[in-house]
Amino acid sequence: MNLKVDHLVGFEFNHGKVDCLTTIRRFYWDNFDIPIPNFARPENWWNHGLDLYGQNYHRLGFRAVHTHPSEYRPGDLILMAFRSKVANHAGVLLEGGNFLHHFAYRTSCVEPYTGRWRDLTVGVFRHKDVDFVPENATSNLMEHLPQNIREKIDAAAARVSDAR
Repeated sequence: MNLKVDHLVGFEFNHGKVDCLTTIRRFYWDNFDIPIPNFARPENWWNHGLDLYGQNYHRLGFRAVHTHPSEYRPGDLILMAFRSKVANHAGVLLEGGNFLHHFAYRTSCVEPYTGRWRDLTVGVFRHKDVDFVPENATSNLMEHLPQNIREKIDAAAARVSDAR
């Protein structure tokens, strides 16, 4: 199964109408026939005591993924907190270490799930009805590490190589 995402890329941001929730709603419906309601979301809802994702993910059939990042699967929901105490941004993990998302004031896109996005992540969740594992799935564990850790490992490997 190939995940359908091309039709979800390139939309202009409009909070509450065309945003990260809109993108994940369409993704889950188009790929898995899973309906996600269109929750009312006032501007800066996360700064007004609302935890839109935290209050709803479980009742919608999502469960926290408590495993090493190398075990994350395409179709997993990624929740992030950007300048917030609660998750206020969401994306969906895709094959090849990429993710689909629609960040504020940017167009919806697919990009690598690394660096800043990994650092902003507060949880990864899998829907009970999604069991997508690509054929011949492999993962490079280094891709899942924060940049500063990868740099330390690379530096240590270089020292070992130079010592030989």
